[in-house]
Amino acid sequence: MRNNKKALPDLLVEGFHKLDDHLLDNKAPKLTLMSGFHDKDEATKTRYLLALAATMNHAAKLVSEERDALVEAIVLKEQQLEKLAAAMEANNNMLQSEVTKMNEHKQGFHAEVRRLNTRIRELERGDHD
Repeated sequence: MRNNKKALPDLLVEGFHKLDDHLLDNKAPKLTLMSGFHDKDEATKTRYLLALAATMNHAAKLVSEERDALVEAIVLKEQQLEKLAAAMEANNNMLQSEVTKMNEHKQGFHAEVRRLNTRIRELERGDHD
């Protein structure tokens, strides 16, 4: 999967926490406002909130791209599984056919052995044709 998070640090503002690329947590950290936010002047608050919104938009874009990449990977894996299932079914059918043929040959051999044993007994008893 592509790692687009390298561009994220440029957009990070105080209060946004970057998640570890290898850590999946059900309790993602919540946004916190920069320290002293309520004491800042309106212009500073506005710049900060715009930067925070840009960070969130960028993070949402990365999540969306990763989701799309995962969907593509899942579709590919499903196609591979379908092909594998078809190949396994064909292999099973071929094996069943070969086992059936081998059993038919064995039955034929057993029938021939029985016929020959019967013929040997007839010959030993003196039953000549």
